[in-house]
Amino acid sequence: MSSQPPEPSSSPLRTVGLLVTGSATVLTPLVYWSSSNLLDAAVAAVVAVLGALFLFMLRRGRTRYAVHFLVYGVMTASSMELLAFGSVRAAGGFMMVAAVAGAGIFLGRKPLIGAVIYGVVSLGVLTAAEQRGWLIEPNHEVGLKVWLTHSAVLVVVAIMVFYSRTKAQVALELQQAELERRIRSEQERDQSLERFTRIFRNSPSPMIAQSARNGLILDVNPAFERCYGRTREDVLGCTDEMLWAEPEQRTRYLEQLFTHRRADRTHVKGLRADGSHFDALISSEMGDDPQDRLVITIVTDITEQNTTIERLRRSEERFAKAFNFSPMNLSITRLSDGLILEVNRAGVISDGMGVDVLRGRTTLETGAWLTPAHRQAYIDRLKRDGRVLAYESQMRSRDGKPVDVRLWAVLIDIEGEECILSSTVNVSEEKRREALLLSVAQGMTGETGEAFFTALARHAAPALKADLVMVSERLSEQQVQTLAASKDGALMPNFVFDPQGTPCGEALVNSGLCVYEQGMAHAYPAMSSVTGVPASAYIGQSLRDQDGTAIGLLSAMWRQPITLTAEMRALMSIFASRATAELMRLRREREIQQLNATLEQRVQSRTAELQKLNAELDSFAYSVSHDLKSPLRAIDGFTSLLSEQLHGRLSVDEEQLLDRVLVSTHRMSTLIADLLALARVSQGEMTPGMANLSEIAEQVMKAEQAKHPDRPLAWRIEPGLVSVCDARLARIALENLLGNAVKYTRNQSQPLIEMGRYRDGDPARTTFFVRDNGVGFNMAYAEKLFKPFQRLHGPSEFEGTGIGLATVRRIVDRHGGHIQGVGRPGEGAEFRFSLTPATVSR
Repeated sequence: MSSQPPEPSSSPLRTVGLLVTGSATVLTPLVYWSSSNLLDAAVAAVVAVLGALFLFMLRRGRTRYAVHFLVYGVMTASSMELLAFGSVRAAGGFMMVAAVAGAGIFLGRKPLIGAVIYGVVSLGVLTAAEQRGWLIEPNHEVGLKVWLTHSAVLVVVAIMVFYSRTKAQVALELQQAELERRIRSEQERDQSLERFTRIFRNSPSPMIAQSARNGLILDVNPAFERCYGRTREDVLGCTDEMLWAEPEQRTRYLEQLFTHRRADRTHVKGLRADGSHFDALISSEMGDDPQDRLVITIVTDITEQNTTIERLRRSEERFAKAFNFSPMNLSITRLSDGLILEVNRAGVISDGMGVDVLRGRTTLETGAWLTPAHRQAYIDRLKRDGRVLAYESQMRSRDGKPVDVRLWAVLIDIEGEECILSSTVNVSEEKRREALLLSVAQGMTGETGEAFFTALARHAAPALKADLVMVSERLSEQQVQTLAASKDGALMPNFVFDPQGTPCGEALVNSGLCVYEQGMAHAYPAMSSVTGVPASAYIGQSLRDQDGTAIGLLSAMWRQPITLTAEMRALMSIFASRATAELMRLRREREIQQLNATLEQRVQSRTAELQKLNAELDSFAYSVSHDLKSPLRAIDGFTSLLSEQLHGRLSVDEEQLLDRVLVSTHRMSTLIADLLALARVSQGEMTPGMANLSEIAEQVMKAEQAKHPDRPLAWRIEPGLVSVCDARLARIALENLLGNAVKYTRNQSQPLIEMGRYRDGDPARTTFFVRDNGVGFNMAYAEKLFKPFQRLHGPSEFEGTGIGLATVRRIVDRHGGHIQGVGRPGEGAEFRFSLTPATVSR
C-alpha cells in the first residue's frame, strides 16, 4: 500500500487561500500607512502574493504543491514578521502555529515534521538573535493591524479545524462502513465455511482435503473412512500414496492437477486398507488463495456402478438373443402409431415380407390387424392395465385369412418413447380343438351308465375321425362285452367276444396305449371277423381300476393307415379317463344294488337277535338280583343275631370282623337294589306324556332337604321346564342327578344346585342341565361317568355304587336323547341332557 496521504479537498483550501489573500491585501496599505517600519508592510504584501500564487496553483490542479508552498511561505513570512517586530513574541509567531496546523491537516506526516523542524529552527535562530540584541527594538503597540492579523489567523485555523473534523468524520464513517463490510464478509465466510464443513462431513462420496504445498492430508470425511477402510486418525498428516493402487496413475493425475489447477472425473484404481482394489472416479480442484493452497478431492466408488452396467450389458445381450432366437412371434412397436421398430425372425406375419421390410412400417400398413378398431381395442386395454395377458383377438395370417390369436404385451420405454413388447400366438387350431372337446363334453353331459357309453362312442368317432369306436367291459379273461360301439357314424348292437388273438387282448395286458398305425389286419386277421371292419390301423387303451386291474377297454379302428398325432393321444387319454371313471361308478353301483338287496334282511335279523339278547340280559340281571336278595337277607340276619349272642365274649378283632361282614352285606344289598332299579328301567314299558320337570325337581330337592336337615341346601330351578317323556323314568333320572349334586356339594359352605335349559334354536329338542358347585371331576376320566360300577371318587370320600349315572344314561337312551357331563376339579359339575331325539337337517 502507498504511504502518501490522500489528495486534500480543494474547496476548503480555496477558502483558506481567499481569506489569506484578502486579509493580507487589506493589511498591506494599513500597515504601510500606520507603521514606520516598511518591513511590516513588505511582510503583509508577501503574504498577499503567497495567497494569490496559492490560488493560482489550486486552479491549475497542483493542490499538494500549492499546500506545501503556502505552508512554508507563511512560515517564512512569519519569520520575517518576527524579525521586523524585533521579538519572537510578536503576532507572527501565531501565524507560524497556524502554518504548522495547516501542514498537519492538509499534508502528510513528513511535511508536518518538516514544518515543525523549520519552525523550531527559525524560532531558535530568532530567539538567539533577540537575546544577543541583534534585532531592532520591538514596538509593543497594538492596533487594527494586530486585530486583523490575529482574527485572520483564527478564521484560517477554524476553517482548517473544521476541515480536519469533517475529514476525520468522513474517515470515521468510511472506517465504520469498512468494519461492517469486513464483519459481513467474515460472517459470510463463516457461513460458507460451515456449509462447506457440513457438506464435507455429510457427503455420501469420500472427500479428501490436502495441502497443495506438501501433499499432506489435512482432513477426510466419514464416507472416506467407509470407502477406504481407514480411520481419520490413520491418514491425517500422511500423503495420499497409500490410496492409489497404481502409482503411475497418481503421477499423471498430479501433473494434470498442477497444470490446469483442476481435474474432473478421472478413472483410477483405488486401494483399500485390506488391500482390495476398486474402480473410482476422482475430481480435484486447487484453491486460488496463495496463503492457503488447499486441494479438495471427491472420490466416487463406481465398482457397483460398473457391475450394474456390466449386468445391464449382459441382460441386454441375453434379451437380444432371447428376442431374436425365440420361436415365438416377438415384436417391438411404437404405441402411438404402431410403427414396427424391431421384429424377430419368427415375427413375420404378412406373406412374402422379411424382417427388414417390416421395420419402419406400421402394423396397419402390413395388414396384421383386420381393422383399426381391433388394434384400438387392444391399445385401450393395454393403456388401462399397463400389460395384457392372453388377450384374444383376430389378425391376418400369411395367406391373408383371419385367424384367432392370443397376445401377451407390456409397455416399455425406449429412449423416452412409449413402446409395446408383444408376443402373438395363433390359437385357431387350439380353438378348433376346444370347440371339438366342448361338443364332446356337451354331448356326454348329464349321461350316466350305459347311456354315457353310447354318447361317448357316438362323439369319439368323429373326434378321432375313426371308422369304428368301441367301449367294452371285461367280464373275464376270455370274455369282453361291448358297452357301446359306433361304426361309420351308426351305433352297433352290443356283443361279447374273446380278446385273445386280437389287439384288444394286447391292449388289456398293457397299461399304456396300444398303437398300430398300419398292418393291423395282417397282425390280427381275426379282428375283422369280430367287428366286421377290415381295419388297417388300431389304437386301444385299457380301462383300469384303482388297484390297476383291467376292467374295460376303449378301442378305435381305421380302414386306412394313420399317423398318430399328439392331439389323437390327448383325445384317447381324455376319453379313456372319463370312460374309466364311469365304468368304475357303474360297477360300484351294481355292487351297491346287490348289497342293498340283502342288507335289509340282514339288518332285521341282527336287530331281532340284539333285542332278544338285550331282553335275556335284562331278565338275567333282574333274576339274579332278585334271587340274591333272600340269601343276602339270611346272611345279614344270622350275622346280626350271632353278633348279639356273642356280645362281650368276642375279642375286639372278632367284633371288627363281624362288623365288616355286616357292612359288606349292607353294601351288597344296596348294589342289588340299584341293579334291580336299572333292570326295571330297561324292562318297563314307557308311557310318554307331557311332564313338568320343574315340579318334579322341586319335589326331589325338598325330599333331599328333609333327608339332610342339618345342611343349608340352596337351589334354583327354572320354572316351566316341560318335556314329552315318561314321568316315572324322568323322576328317577332327576333323583339320581339331583341326589348326586347334593352329595358332592356337602363340603361346600354355601352349596348351590341349579336346573335349567339351553335354547339351541331347535323347537323340537330341548337340552336341560343340572349344575352344582361341588368337588367336580377331571374331564380326562369323563368316559367312565355313565358306566355301571365306575366311580371317579373313592368310597372313603363319597358313598355310592356307580349305578346312578348309568341308570340316567339308560333312561335318556330309551327316550332317544343324549347326556353329557362337564366339570373341573374343585369347580363343580354340569350334566346336560335331552329327552327327545335330535332332528336331522337335510
